Amino acid sequence: MQVLKKVALFFLVIGLFGCNNRLTDNRITLSDQKYEIVDYDVLDESLKVENALNVGVLLPLSGKAANIGQGMQNAMFLALDDLKNNKVVLKFYDTKSTGIGAADAAEKAIAGGAQLILGPLMSEEVKSASRVALSDDIPVISFTTSPQVLQKGVYSIGLLNGEQVDRIVSYAAAKGKKRIALLLPDNNSGLNILKSALMSALSKDAAVTQVGFYNPDSVDFSSIVKELSLAADFDAVLIADGGNRLKSMASMFAYNDILYPDVLFLGTAAWDNTNLSKETMLYHGVYPMVSKKYDSYFTEKYKNTFGEQPKTVYSFAYDSVLLASVLSSKCKSGLDSCITNRNGFNGVNGYFKILPTGQSYHSLEVLEVTKDGPKVISAANRQNSDYIENEMDIRYISYENLPKFYGKNSSEVISWLYNN
Repeated sequence: MQVLKKVALFFLVIGLFGCNNRLTDNRITLSDQKYEIVDYDVLDESLKVENALNVGVLLPLSGKAANIGQGMQNAMFLALDDLKNNKVVLKFYDTKSTGIGAADAAEKAIAGGAQLILGPLMSEEVKSASRVALSDDIPVISFTTSPQVLQKGVYSIGLLNGEQVDRIVSYAAAKGKKRIALLLPDNNSGLNILKSALMSALSKDAAVTQVGFYNPDSVDFSSIVKELSLAADFDAVLIADGGNRLKSMASMFAYNDILYPDVLFLGTAAWDNTNLSKETMLYHGVYPMVSKKYDSYFTEKYKNTFGEQPKTVYSFAYDSVLLASVLSSKCKSGLDSCITNRNGFNGVNGYFKILPTGQSYHSLEVLEVTKDGPKVISAANRQNSDYIENEMDIRYISYENLPKFYGKNSSEVISWLYNN
């Protein structure tokens, strides 16, 4: 079957030029973003490089997530331009932002000779694509943040909620803030954060005391914040949201006299996408983020090339190509053992490693909200990424030591925790 996909012009240059030819900036202008329809059957012979690693990239290039998918594709093009490694050959396949589209894309990628799959993005896509890939023993390095779809052979390079929560709960506990409340969206992401917080707190001699769930589409958080504030059985509160919702929640806590220094506000990486320099209620609040020591290079190059600020996920797309390049040079067989190498890897997001469970763990900074912008108050280092590979069973927490739940039926929450 003929496979027709959109590929940037400079990808063709990488695929067609020999080892001794360097891809130079004056040979192609990335910012033109020109695309051609390429018949891979015609180009197959030209694209074959001795001992090359053939990588199928599954991204949502159309559908509801098309803008993100195209931005991720652009980031991968930048990585290829930087690497100048023609021993890694990428072929792009559109998942159409659906599970069915992802399964179809995976089938086409494998039929096209893929030895490794990068992507997809969303959990539904990963679940569908991985069924196809695993049946052919093709490892998948996805960008999902949902741990439920990960397993041996299906990995994530993305920033998972579990590692963010573990980093920030560890920081809070070290500062003596050991009774933690959570304000979470009422969806799977919120429940995953709850599970991670419970396990992390247990390992740090801390406790999650109260949990408030809110409708993720809501703009009014006064009732749920008031319920949490009335008991106020906490000295830290984690708000797992960003943007205007975060600002609204912070103002509601202030209205109910929940303020620093009595209470330390904790966040997730979602805070990094929000300008908080004027949000006085959140001053001294802290949140985890990948190291920006090298990310600034990627951010500036992306902005200069494509004329826009890259989303955080784009940098993970860039790093996935760096990882594929390492695999192409050092691991021609047994990709799974190379992917889960305990020594880990370094990319524009700093140090990271991928675990046999499928989860990734990054070395994370802790940033403090100040009037002058975010300030690093705890540097990223490799110790931050010593994730517990065998997670604690949530059942170790006795029923009477579970937190009080607001905004969601407690039996429903507990049932989810015990079965996920």
